[in-house]
Amino acid sequence: MIRKAITTAALVLVSTGIAAVPASADSIGCAASYTITSTWPGTTTLGQVTVTNTGSSAIKGWRVSWRYTDGSVVTQVWGAVPLPVIGIVGTYAFGNESYNGDLPVGGSTVFGFAARLGGGRAPDMTCTPA
Repeated sequence: MIRKAITTAALVLVSTGIAAVPASADSIGCAASYTITSTWPGTTTLGQVTVTNTGSSAIKGWRVSWRYTDGSVVTQVWGAVPLPVIGIVGTYAFGNESYNGDLPVGGSTVFGFAARLGGGRAPDMTCTPA
């Protein structure tokens, strides 16, 4: 009797266009945005990168990377750890410090940098949860 009731309920759901969909797993993701905060002509530019958790679960670390194609050079960073990049000139990668890697859903952190910019536009950035 129970089996017949379950089968009947399933048929009603399918015939009305309602389908049971399993719950999706939590997603992880992050985004990074680049802002110039001050510039001294011909010398140094200061900027900051905001890292935001865009997923549906907390993250325990992050990595941000970008590539300059105009000869720009990052000379200093704070609030992030420089990571090695092999083979691609102008590419920079940074990871979280021990104190700013944990980001709740919607949470964010900021790290700063100094650079000699070549005059091009802000680079496209990639953020990867660790």
